[in-house]
Amino acid sequence: MDKTEVQRNSVMPVLADLVAMYLITGLLLVVLAMLLGRMDMSDAAVSIGIIVTYIISCIAGGFLIGKKKKKKKYLWGICVGVFYFLVLFLGNLVVNRGLDGQIVHMLTTAVLCVLSAMAGGMIS
Repeated sequence: MDKTEVQRNSVMPVLADLVAMYLITGLLLVVLAMLLGRMDMSDAAVSIGIIVTYIISCIAGGFLIGKKKKKKKYLWGICVGVFYFLVLFLGNLVVNRGLDGQIVHMLTTAVLCVLSAMAGGMIS
């Protein structure tokens, strides 16, 4: 097995899991939007729904990568959690054109994403 094949075997499962994680996120956010349209939800309830969406998506992603990799599952879970958060972070930077004092929120989100993806990897 040459070096590029080894890299492809490491990168492709992570990219596939990231796509799956964002599909799950999108589906859960659509459900949350439908609930928001039917009910009079508070801002706190919407924030909790978004956090739960991140956690469910990251647990699923960690679980999927753990099933594929079979060794060091928690490290692979951490890896997909970090990449998931980085995409969220970069999207936030582009949309908001900066952080706008959201550093504590972003750090909390990073910890939730990484730890829940790690947990998903561990239970796989």
